[in-house]
Amino acid sequence: MTENLLTEWARLLLGSLARAGVQDVVVSPGSRSTPFAWAALSTPGLRCHSIVDERSAGFFALGQARVSGRPSVVLSTSGSAAANYFPAVVEAAYGFTPLVVLTADRPLELQEAGGLQCMDQVKLYGGMVRRFLDLGHPEGSLAALDGLERRIAQAVSEALAPTPGPVHLNVRARKPLEPRRATTSDGEALTRAVTERLAREPTRVFAPARAPSPEALSEVASRCARVQRGLVVCGPIAPARSGEIGALFDLARALGYPLYAEATSQARFALPNERDGLTVIGNGDSLFASPLLELSPPELVLLLGQSPTSAACSRWLGAAAVERVLVAPEGLPDPSNRTRLVVHADPLTFAAALARALPELPSAALEERRRFARAFALADEACFRAVPEAAPSELGEADAVRVAIGCLPDDGLLGIGNSLAIRDVDVFVPPRPGRVRVWSQRGLSGIDGLVSGAAGAAASARVPSLCLLGDISFLHDVGGLAAARAVETPLALVVIDNGGGRIFEHLPLEPWLRANPENARFWVTPQEHELRHAALLYGLPFAQADTAAALGAAVTEALARPGCTVIRARVKLDSARTARAAIATALATTLEAKTRTP
Repeated sequence: MTENLLTEWARLLLGSLARAGVQDVVVSPGSRSTPFAWAALSTPGLRCHSIVDERSAGFFALGQARVSGRPSVVLSTSGSAAANYFPAVVEAAYGFTPLVVLTADRPLELQEAGGLQCMDQVKLYGGMVRRFLDLGHPEGSLAALDGLERRIAQAVSEALAPTPGPVHLNVRARKPLEPRRATTSDGEALTRAVTERLAREPTRVFAPARAPSPEALSEVASRCARVQRGLVVCGPIAPARSGEIGALFDLARALGYPLYAEATSQARFALPNERDGLTVIGNGDSLFASPLLELSPPELVLLLGQSPTSAACSRWLGAAAVERVLVAPEGLPDPSNRTRLVVHADPLTFAAALARALPELPSAALEERRRFARAFALADEACFRAVPEAAPSELGEADAVRVAIGCLPDDGLLGIGNSLAIRDVDVFVPPRPGRVRVWSQRGLSGIDGLVSGAAGAAASARVPSLCLLGDISFLHDVGGLAAARAVETPLALVVIDNGGGRIFEHLPLEPWLRANPENARFWVTPQEHELRHAALLYGLPFAQADTAAALGAAVTEALARPGCTVIRARVKLDSARTARAAIATALATTLEAKTRTP
């Protein structure tokens, strides 16, 4: 074997990743991955991040990819280390997030022979990856070098399109693993061959067009033109697309329909300053569970993006006899199986094209649509006005999310955890102008890796960042604070401490939990950990807030200084339920008054 074969093979591999558009490599230190880590550190254009825990590293890379729209690479040594990427791999698969997993492997002669850290890594992640590529043992032939370059271009391409997601590359390495220089003519020839390949024009793979077909546009435009009472529902859209969100507002104006923009839609906190003719509603969870849609029933619902978070919205869509059109870039996010017209296209590209394709509406028709929209706007305003403020001496869950988000600058980055946190934002925080991008982990809606994801998102965005998450989510990924410690821009991790697992008090299980308090801990999972010690362990600033004023001061300070700050927002335990009850009462009163108005 040529003395520098592994070194040059690794140099071509990592160089080809960079040439294919990769910018970030998240390395979890290990021995078998040494040649590839060394090559990553030596490759111009690659930023390397060292994160010891592979589970955390995977979610850190996902946070980067969600914000940038580019796949990050995660690199591990052989054995069980690679298995720790699995939670991030499945989230990437179902969240349509590009990711390249590069696992170093032991040579074939050590397999099934009791070799240390040696296991079968072929197709380790099963059907969860878009493609598995076994790069095998390094080879020095010119054909093998060309094949490696091509396969890397293929891997990055397939992580991005046609369905974004994770791709797994497995590569074997024999000792010696350390970098070796050429000492023979064959070694020098190999170095020249790799250098020539890294200097020539890279292989470029253009993704399939994500623009809607003319036939789809014509069909949807025709339906929208003839229906006066319509509703636009925008679910999760990737933050990497937030720069094009204006197309969504242009479409809502052209249609005259109200737009429900949930928190992850990129529209919720990016309203234009000029909103004449535009109706944006935010509290879908309350509105879709109320009689509003019986009093003012839509005839058509235009669904853009992935499935909305609101359970009330999903229930209504599953039961309502309403025409619906679904526009989604990937998959078929229609759990109720009630949609009969599906367009596979980028939602924002589609919105821009549909706004141009719509015929100009007569003024009388447009005014009828806007009257319909105003009914939604008035009900939405009633919901947000009804959110009660906590007493000065305590902090409610509604206050916590409102105050924290209120401190975020208009060009900031907002991360929202799953379970109750994302629902709190939708119910308690009204839409606002700005350019705030929002990331979340809605692929599988789990609470895994949120601290690590926040660190990766902040590291990629490089703007003041805020992440709202529950106390159980924080404890699930407390090791992610090691990754957060390396973030250089302001990152405020606001941990909403409501005694753990309070989402179950909003589900049908709640009466049973109240009747069986001795068993409630298996769902509500109350915690008594001192979060200050977690921050201290990783050398991070910590603040505790028990009032709205204290929380506002803590978040403002955190967003003004570099690095990560952990903020524990200790909220009144039943405050979320109390606030939701107040909203329901106010909305019922508003709708009752509407029915009495002639």
